[in-house]
Amino acid sequence: MTPHLIIKKLRLALSLEQAEFGKEFDVTAGTVSNWESGRRVPRLSKVRLMLALAKKHKIKLSIEDFLT
Repeated sequence: MTPHLIIKKLRLALSLEQAEFGKEFDVTAGTVSNWESGRRVPRLSKVRLMLALAKKHKIKLSIEDFLT
């Protein structure tokens, strides 16, 4: 699975709108949209925050998932 689909899957698993998901990482809904469409990739610091959020909610996700 590509990183942009992983991000969308994580957001949907948490039942968050793009704006709500973005607030978790101090970014806009537009930025989340760009991540999910594959137009942009998140910085490593944001990926680490996503991994921490996934772990907090017991969602299995690793850095390797983002490196495909």
